[in-house]
Amino acid sequence: MRELKYSASRLHRLGGELREKDKLEESLVYETLALEKYISVKDSEAVCDTLQARFLTWKHLFLTNKDRICLTLAKKDAQASLVVAKNFNLKNLYSKCYFRLGEVYMLENNYKKAVGYYSKALKFYKGTLSEKGDIRYHLGEALYRANKKKKGNETMLEGLVEIEGGRKKVSSFLFNVWRSGCYGRLAELLWKDNPVDAKRYLKLAEEIIKSDPRLIIRKRQLKELKKNFKVQ
Repeated sequence: MRELKYSASRLHRLGGELREKDKLEESLVYETLALEKYISVKDSEAVCDTLQARFLTWKHLFLTNKDRICLTLAKKDAQASLVVAKNFNLKNLYSKCYFRLGEVYMLENNYKKAVGYYSKALKFYKGTLSEKGDIRYHLGEALYRANKKKKGNETMLEGLVEIEGGRKKVSSFLFNVWRSGCYGRLAELLWKDNPVDAKRYLKLAEEIIKSDPRLIIRKRQLKELKKNFKVQ
């Protein structure tokens, strides 16, 4: 295979590009090859990062096929990433590790644990304001689903303000991913409790997704959301 001659960093990058194109099975191949190469050269930070990348691919596979094997493998990669980070004292990666575990417990509908891990992710986070907002809106979603709806809604809106406030220091792609994700999640959560606001948030999410052809996964998610709400 030609791919075997690629550097670990190139394999890692190609895996991420394939995932964003929704080519999930192919993404797994490249991410696993990258992981093997990083392990062989004992690059613990890259191993940690690649495990998290592969977690994302397993997560998206689970969301599309509902196969719990994919969820189990996603959880294993998220847990392994945290173990590597702690064993090698990679404190700069703790926040991302905790964030991924928060995502795991959201998928398992264990919102109390998700709140705990998202809170830890915020505690250790030291990066851009926009990414901090992304973490915060996920915490807000977990709170909302844990039946703390008022606090959850407020936390999500705080996260949205942070995402928008830090847009100049992140790529336009990530900015659009995070902002559309927050609007889409607000629409989903409020559909029964506040349908007027939910429809407004859905429209805002759709405007962002339609304006950026790179948001392939978001486009699929929007289609599923509208289908669930029976919106044309």
